[in-house]
Amino acid sequence: MIYIPFDEHSGSIGGPSTFMANFREYLLKVKYPFIENKSDYRKTSGIFFPISFDERILIFFKENNLPVIQRLDGVYYPSKHGIKYIYLNWEIKKDYLKFSDFIIFQSKYSRKECFTMLGEIEENKYRIIYNGTDKSIFYPADKKFDKSKIVFTTTGSFRNRDMIEPVVMALDTVAENYDIELRIIGPIISRDVKKYINRPYIKYFGGMDKRQISMHLHQTDILIHCQLNPACPNSVIEALSCGVPVVGFDTGAMKEILYFSPELLAYVSEDTFQRYVDFRYEKLLDKIMLCIDNYDVFKKKFMDNSYLYDNKDTFERYLKVFSLMENRNDRMV
Repeated sequence: MIYIPFDEHSGSIGGPSTFMANFREYLLKVKYPFIENKSDYRKTSGIFFPISFDERILIFFKENNLPVIQRLDGVYYPSKHGIKYIYLNWEIKKDYLKFSDFIIFQSKYSRKECFTMLGEIEENKYRIIYNGTDKSIFYPADKKFDKSKIVFTTTGSFRNRDMIEPVVMALDTVAENYDIELRIIGPIISRDVKKYINRPYIKYFGGMDKRQISMHLHQTDILIHCQLNPACPNSVIEALSCGVPVVGFDTGAMKEILYFSPELLAYVSEDTFQRYVDFRYEKLLDKIMLCIDNYDVFKKKFMDNSYLYDNKDTFERYLKVFSLMENRNDRMV
C-alpha cells in the first residue's frame, strides 16, 4: 500500500493541488488502496508526492529500500526569480537527486526544464504523463459562433501579471470593433493582476468548482491562456476537452499539448526559460483575430481533438508506475 500525502495540498491552489484533489477522487472511485495519514506512513510500501516532501520521512523510505516517486512540473529559474532560484529549487533538487527512485514529468517541456536546472536522469527512471480532465464534466458543447457578441474566457490561479496583462491589452483593441465579454474565472492573488480587470467588458467570477468551470466553457467562444513557461496547464486541457479553441503564447508545453493547432500560439523566443518581456500583446492580438476570422476551421480542430487527455488514462498510467516500482521490490526480495 502506497503513502500519498494528499492532506499536504488540501486547501491550496494551483496545478499540483488540482491534480492531487482529482487523483484522490479517482483512487477512491476505483477503490485503489492508499494511506494519506502522515502518522501511518511507516505502514506503507512506498511514497508518491508532488514537488518536494519531508526529508525525515523520505529517509525512512530510502533506508528501507522502499520506492520514492516524485511528480514534477516546473522549477524556479533566474530570469523570473533572480538569485533566489537556487534557494527555491534546493528542496526539489535534493529530493530529485538524493531520494527519488522514479520521476513523473507532466510534459516533455517539464522534463527539459528539470534536466536543465536540476540535472539529467536515466530514461528508465522517469515517465512523461500529461494531465487530463474528467470527460463526464468537461465534454464538447458545440456553441454557435456569432461575431455580434464574442465570449472570451481565461481560467486559473492568477498569481502574476503575465497571466492577465497581455490578455487585457489585446482585448482592449478587439473591443474597439466587436462587442466582447471576458470572463475571468479563478482566484486573483496579486495586486498586479487586480489593476487590469477594471474594464466594462470584463466579468470576474472568482474561484469555481469543476462543474461551474465547465458550464462557463460551454458558453465560451475562445479561451485565452497566458502564462509564462507552463508545464502542462489544466486550463488549456479543460478548454480543449470542451471543444473550445485556445489562443495563447508559444511558451512552455503549449505547442506540445496543442500540437494540432500551433497557428493560434504567438511566437515568444527559442529560450527554454522564456521571459515576460518577450510576451508581446500585439502578437497575441494577431492570433485572437486569426481565430475570429477563421473560427469554424479552428473550432472543428478543437472539437475533433477534444477526446485527448482523459484523466482516467492519466491516472491509470500513474498506477502502472506504482505497480512497476512495487514489483521492483518483489524482484529484489
